[in-house]
Amino acid sequence: MKNTPGFSLLHPAGHSSESVRYTWGDRAVADLGLDEIAQAISIGAQYRETTRATLLDLSADAQVIDYRQQVLDDFLSANGVAAGFEELLPLLGRLRDSLATPPNLGVLSVPEMLGRLTELNTYVACVEKLQAVLTAVGTDLHSQGLRNLRDWLKEISADETFQSLKKNLPGLLAQLGGVPSITIGINLDSNFHPMEATLLSVTDKPFKGGSLLQRLMRKRTSGKPNQGIGYLHPLPFVKIAQSGHGMAPDRYVRSPNRVDPMLVPLFRDLLKVLQSTIRPISAALKEYTKINAHFLVAIEEDVAFYLGAARLIRKMRDAGLPMCRPEILPMQERACEMQDSYNLRLALEVHNEKSDLRGVIIQNEVSFGPDGRIFILTGPNHGGKTVFTQAVGIAQVLFQAGLYVPAETARISPVDGIYTHFAIEEKSMQGMGRLSEESKRLSDIFQSVTQHGLVLLNESLSSTSSGESLYLAQDVVRALRLFGVRAIFATHLHELAESVEVINQEVSGDSRLVSLVAEVDAQVDDSKGIVPRTYKIKPGPPKGHSYAKGIAVRYGISFEQLSGQWQEHQGPRANE
Repeated sequence: MKNTPGFSLLHPAGHSSESVRYTWGDRAVADLGLDEIAQAISIGAQYRETTRATLLDLSADAQVIDYRQQVLDDFLSANGVAAGFEELLPLLGRLRDSLATPPNLGVLSVPEMLGRLTELNTYVACVEKLQAVLTAVGTDLHSQGLRNLRDWLKEISADETFQSLKKNLPGLLAQLGGVPSITIGINLDSNFHPMEATLLSVTDKPFKGGSLLQRLMRKRTSGKPNQGIGYLHPLPFVKIAQSGHGMAPDRYVRSPNRVDPMLVPLFRDLLKVLQSTIRPISAALKEYTKINAHFLVAIEEDVAFYLGAARLIRKMRDAGLPMCRPEILPMQERACEMQDSYNLRLALEVHNEKSDLRGVIIQNEVSFGPDGRIFILTGPNHGGKTVFTQAVGIAQVLFQAGLYVPAETARISPVDGIYTHFAIEEKSMQGMGRLSEESKRLSDIFQSVTQHGLVLLNESLSSTSSGESLYLAQDVVRALRLFGVRAIFATHLHELAESVEVINQEVSGDSRLVSLVAEVDAQVDDSKGIVPRTYKIKPGPPKGHSYAKGIAVRYGISFEQLSGQWQEHQGPRANE
């Protein structure tokens, strides 16, 4: 029997694990909203944790990323692949359930026999259906992962042991299923109470209950030994909990636990009788002890990951937004170029209310490279700075998970760590003020980050005076340039953006600082401070203000609005 140790649709042969583990900042997952992204990819509650783990397994191996991209391409483009695997996923789940109990190599009990036969029957069905799906694709199947799987299945199905199992399995199932009923004899006392019982026979036909008319007329059913003269009384149903299966419907089964105690010894005798029936089956199954279906179970979660990713990509494309397979650049280039990129988390949130996102979700260019690797991003409040910063981090994660990224085109280098420093609620660490906590978090980042890391700062150091914030921020930015990282610093410190060229000259390094600006509509009169945001992010000098007056007007707290309210309050009093 062909063996398939370590086969995976997520890692090519020889790359099941990476010697170097790549790192996350303490709050990066929460700051980037990656739990929401993982939930959007997951196709069911039972796959949510494994989907999240795969997404957050920050691979920087170009071979692993390319291997996954190829498989995802086939799920998206090869005719029938996604539909075939989606149909097979429940079958793989049943196979996993049947393998939950280790096999008994001795004489099997009835439940063990049923479990092993169910496992083998499901295994044969999985092999044949998977092979049919992948064979039907023909030359349109391009990924190494799925081609390897097709080759494995071809060798397995041609193996003599598999062919023997396929031939003999129906007979074994029929042999075990040929004991549908038993006949028992019961002795009664003078009051017709059951006193003694014995097992009379095992039959190959199920019993049937007599009709109401037969009972009323006391009609005997001669010639029908399996027909009762009374009703057939079934065991009661009990509800089976569907733990771990999300929206799976409730199941109900017959409960053998609510049987008259008198019948319990009879059931023990029945099991002894059945042992003689199942011994030949148990002996026949020894031929197939080397069959290992675990490799198919191992790919169930891989398949679920690709199905969810393909579904998400189609969802965004149907909504009018692009998602593309990014080109893999060497880590040493420390580059990221994306055209028409957008924040996937925001798009998913808006999609709950709008089906067409064209013109609703703003797309921007991203360009990390020799001309600029550290961006000081300024602009108005609610102008898109946080959304842009988060979008870059999400795209990096998706890329390193081997998935498509939210952009028209993309070329990206892997990173060896993602670190975020977003503003948090004022829930300080014990014995620390908010500034101390911010400083501690920044210090932790610099203790871990390398030149191949990605650092995303959003309104950092905003918990103190503007003068102190500027002083601290300048030191942080100088260190980012010295370390040579890729970074975005979204801030209201316009003076920091104005000093980028000074810092470029003062501090050596090849990660240049560049000023980016969240733009507003310049055609609109801003005399009242109400300026529409375009949410476009472009290189340029800082504008010098954050249009706070517009926000004040929006929420009714400008001086003019508040003074009007004061006059309204004063009016009645003046007339008193």
